Amino acid sequence: MFSVKKLGKNGMWGTVSLIDENGSFRGEAKFETKEDAEKYLTKFKNRMKKPVDLKVFNDSETEEPKKKDKKK
Repeated sequence: MFSVKKLGKNGMWGTVSLIDENGSFRGEAKFETKEDAEKYLTKFKNRMKKPVDLKVFNDSETEEPKKKDKKK
């Protein structure tokens, strides 16, 4: 899963909103493929009035590994 995020004033990356062609909010901008995420990043960047730092993140790489249960 890939998401489009922007750098906030606090230095943290936050997922941007997914807005459809009608201007309706559809949740977070998360996509199955990197190509789809990059296409949306370009569309989102063109909508912004002032430049912002945008980036595509691979969410599966940023997830923390699950802890393994230790047998006693």
